[in-house]
Amino acid sequence: MSRGNRSPKPGFQPRIAGFVCNWSAYSGVEMAGVQGTEYAANMRLVKVMCLGRVHGGLLLKAFELGADGVMLLGCPVESCHYEFGMERTREVFTQARRVLRLLGVEPQRLALVEVPLGGGAFLARQVSGFVRYVGRAGPSPLCPTPRRKRALPAMEAAVSQTRG
Repeated sequence: MSRGNRSPKPGFQPRIAGFVCNWSAYSGVEMAGVQGTEYAANMRLVKVMCLGRVHGGLLLKAFELGADGVMLLGCPVESCHYEFGMERTREVFTQARRVLRLLGVEPQRLALVEVPLGGGAFLARQVSGFVRYVGRAGPSPLCPTPRRKRALPAMEAAVSQTRG
């Protein structure tokens, strides 16, 4: 089912849900802005205190609600403010990729990136590369076309309910 090496579908703009850690990874987002580093605008970022709080069900729900790809942007494991967050995130990431494979979805539609403190240029390269990959892969098979138009507001509402 891999469609990753096809050319982008005309007019297709992938919808990417991005979960970003409040610490090192978010500093990368801020640094990209300060430095004027551009990256693909297809990602809706959701800031969480630690990626260790994001569970597999939330990642899969993002796909169900219209995301064509989901990106987890966290601290390097040795820089985690909560000591165990990135280790837990790696476990959740691996399990969610297995579920995606079982559902017939390319597991590469879920990405995990460790962003160094202040790594704005690094973050921009990673986000842009992921958006290009998902653009070539096409729309997610988990969200039928008629629902895609309503999906983004629903996805944002569902994610905002997890903050706390």
